[in-house]
Amino acid sequence: MDDAAAARARRGINRRGHLISFRRMTKTLPLAIQSQADVKAIVEGYSPDEFAPGITAGTRKIIVSILDLRDAGFPLPLTKLDNVYIGGLKTTINTIDPDHREYQGCLEIVTEGQ
Repeated sequence: MDDAAAARARRGINRRGHLISFRRMTKTLPLAIQSQADVKAIVEGYSPDEFAPGITAGTRKIIVSILDLRDAGFPLPLTKLDNVYIGGLKTTINTIDPDHREYQGCLEIVTEGQ
C-alpha cells in the first residue's frame, strides 16, 4: 500500500461515497452484533447485461478504504460471513479482492442480498 495513494483514495471515497454499515455477528445463538463500523464507500450495482454466474440482481460492488475500516475499529480482515447494510438493506459479502486495489489501500467487495 502506498500511503499517499491510500490517502487520496480515502478522500475520494469520503467525498462521493455513501454511508454503509459493516457488521460481524457472533457465531453462536442468540446472534448479536460482535463488531460494527459505519464508513463511507463507493457502491455500484450491475446492469442486466453484466449478469453472469455469481453476478445477479441484487449483487453490488463496494470499494472501501482499509484505513476507514481500521480507524472505525472493525476487525480485519473482512470475511464472507460479514454483513454489509446499504441504505438499511442487508447484504452479505460474497467475494473480497484484497489485491486489485491494494496499492490504494482499498478493498473491492462483491455483496449479494436485497
